[in-house]
Amino acid sequence: MKLPEGVKMTPMLKQYGEWKDLYPDCLLMFRMGDFFELFFDDAVTASEALDITLTARDPDKAIPMAGVPHHALDAYMGRLIAAGYRVAICDQITEPDGKTLVERSVVRVVTPGTYVPQDAEGEGRLAAVYSSGDSVSIALLTSGTGKFEAGTFPRDEAVSLILAFGPEEILMPKGQEGDFIPMLSGEAGPRGKFAPVSRERGEFSPSYGADWLAKRWNISTLRAMGLEDADPAAGAAAAALRYLEETQFGGGGHVHEIRPIQPEGILILDHATQANLELVEAVGPSLYSVLNRCRTPMGRRLLKDWITHPSKSRDMIEFRQDCIEYLVSDNFPRKKLSAALSSCGDMERAVSRLAMKVGNPRDLGVVRDTLLSLPGVIEATSSSESEPLRSIFADVPDLSELRELLGMALSDELPRLLSAGGVIREGFDPELDASRDAITHAEENLKSFEASERERTGIKVKVGINRVFGYYIEVGKSFADKVPDDYIRRQTVANGERFVNERLKDIERRVYRAEHEISRREETLYKEIFSSVMASVAACQTASRAIATADVLSSLAEVAYDNSYVRPMIDDSRIFSVMGARHPVIERTHTTTPFTPNDISLDPDNANSGCIAVITGPNMAGKSTYLRTSALVAIMAHMGSFVPAEEARIGVIDRIFTRIGARDELSLGRSTFMVEMVETADILRHVTARSLVILDEVGRGTSTYDGMSIAWAVLEFLDLHVEGRTKALFATHYHELTDLSLPQLVNLSMAVDESVDGIRFLHKVVEGPADRSYGVEVARLAGVPNIVVRRSQEILDELERESLSSDRNLGAMSKKYAQKEIFFDVEREGVIEELSQCDPNQMTPMEALDMVFRLRQKSRGILGLK
Repeated sequence: MKLPEGVKMTPMLKQYGEWKDLYPDCLLMFRMGDFFELFFDDAVTASEALDITLTARDPDKAIPMAGVPHHALDAYMGRLIAAGYRVAICDQITEPDGKTLVERSVVRVVTPGTYVPQDAEGEGRLAAVYSSGDSVSIALLTSGTGKFEAGTFPRDEAVSLILAFGPEEILMPKGQEGDFIPMLSGEAGPRGKFAPVSRERGEFSPSYGADWLAKRWNISTLRAMGLEDADPAAGAAAAALRYLEETQFGGGGHVHEIRPIQPEGILILDHATQANLELVEAVGPSLYSVLNRCRTPMGRRLLKDWITHPSKSRDMIEFRQDCIEYLVSDNFPRKKLSAALSSCGDMERAVSRLAMKVGNPRDLGVVRDTLLSLPGVIEATSSSESEPLRSIFADVPDLSELRELLGMALSDELPRLLSAGGVIREGFDPELDASRDAITHAEENLKSFEASERERTGIKVKVGINRVFGYYIEVGKSFADKVPDDYIRRQTVANGERFVNERLKDIERRVYRAEHEISRREETLYKEIFSSVMASVAACQTASRAIATADVLSSLAEVAYDNSYVRPMIDDSRIFSVMGARHPVIERTHTTTPFTPNDISLDPDNANSGCIAVITGPNMAGKSTYLRTSALVAIMAHMGSFVPAEEARIGVIDRIFTRIGARDELSLGRSTFMVEMVETADILRHVTARSLVILDEVGRGTSTYDGMSIAWAVLEFLDLHVEGRTKALFATHYHELTDLSLPQLVNLSMAVDESVDGIRFLHKVVEGPADRSYGVEVARLAGVPNIVVRRSQEILDELERESLSSDRNLGAMSKKYAQKEIFFDVEREGVIEELSQCDPNQMTPMEALDMVFRLRQKSRGILGLK
């Protein structure tokens, strides 16, 4: 690091510069006493990002400086990481002695993908990608829980998986940035944008990666974990895990295994489908917000995982259903389980933080509290009459020894920092208790010393302590001539003088010695306890997963009970039959009006019935709700959850595809129509006979004939070109499509009640196509001025009378209307409306005269007359 001109190189600045040179791409947090300081450009950057004061170390202000208290480092760190910075923590590794320079060393590098805060949301999501031909290998590592997955996929599918994972940081080989950054830049998964990190290509070597991972976990082959050694994903996986250990200085001991992404038993929901269905939105209503009654953070994470990765294993689905059915049928065991779960903490995340060497005494406290609650949770499940529920904790190792240790060793209330003291419970360690007793007796000795000195000297002395000078005897000015000869002056204060003597020095030495012994002994005991927890990380993670499973099942049972959900029948057919289906989110968020249930019936196994439904009807009548209800019921059924319906039979589905809603991606140069076509193309390339396809208004983003022709061709493809018969719901405003003669098509529509007062949407799906779109009526309901509504109806009537021939003269129709006396003027419409609504038979002469004057004034104003 080059210093600014005129700045003197001190030993401390030299030390700072050496570490900064090793970590030039990081903000260097340099420990100095009770603060972590930043200097030069880092200080300027941090002061702006954190809104803290920028000071200077020298009078000429050539050395900018900004700092944060060491005890608040985690809070400030989160803000820097959120702003996209990497931070190197350079801590003191020797105690200051006031004589020599304190040794310092970078102890960890905090990056967006490895940051796991204690008191805030954030798990540290790290991805690694490696391109090989037409395929892309990816590894997905959740730093805060140790979940680690990898796999190799076609490029578009890999991108979708990365976006669904929502990494904060993505590692990519040097030279391949151009393959991925344009593809992902501007894209945001559920958790926002990512930070790209270039790494050497050799780090992504598949053969080296497979060998390194196998040695790390002491196994002969990755095949034991479901990943082939020859899979290029092994290289991406090794790069991700090495990066975690490199930045956390070996703190990756909580990552015990790797699993394939999308194993055979998972129903696939791509990124577009998850976004379209708003499954786990952080803000606003979502399927997650409806189903979440979890008592633990571990359960809440697992619930999100079940929602975004539903199972297609009948055994797993039925196992979960059996557990939920038992908990629904009997309130007592469900409430008993919920109560036991409520006292569990986030042990999964706590052991991960400890393994990453960023944990503190409070993380140990979370492990202790959860282990102390574990027997109650196990008892709540083991005493049930449900064999599946009892089996949840069958594989959890015995953690009673660790539970007993933590319960006996740790204080009830734990500080954030070990240095604050009070971590170890009184009565646990005789040596520590003896030192604490020495402090207690020292305080008694000080009081006794003060009393004896007053008696011996006849002076009203006061004994106290000062951070700089230590213990002192304070004597007021009025007693200055009575100070004994054995008093040694230490300090002059406003009210008198402060002294010490040999007896007070002896008390002080004993106190400082005891304080040092307390600190040393607590640190020793803490390290021993920490080591015991680290030896049980895998067992704690197993227990955490079991607690999370019980929590999610309890949550789903509570929701099912409160909302009258039913158990769906899951079989190996391809039937999708749901009677009285309700939208789980709308039903809970729109409580002022009852939800109108609908039947959904698609049967590809029956050659005599349609399995591709074309749904027509006006906007606001419930088409999109019907589509989303179908998809959400399918997802809930494959989670093992009960569903909002009267009855349901659902054959196992392999993928759910959706094309719903209108949005653009301008940062990628994609219009709304382009986004729609990209998502439609992905569906048509990957749909199978076991898929469920949800398409809403395909083709709306272009001209009428272009859009209709695309929608027409998509329907033909789904009907004629998918091997086997697939299930699809296709909502459209192109009424011409209802006349298509395709073997699997069936027409449905939204029922509308028409009367002289207008239309009323019944939100009911009926057989047959809609006879019209009711767009003009919807405009009226939306509050469009009546003059526009009436003119719209005139134009519609005239267009419907005209033929579809090319000689229709729209320009003449518009010119004819423009020559009328009344134009599109809301103010004029107001005058007309008021006049049309008055009843002369009900008005007094004075009221009529008043109206004439008022309307005359309005009319003159409209015409611009004074």
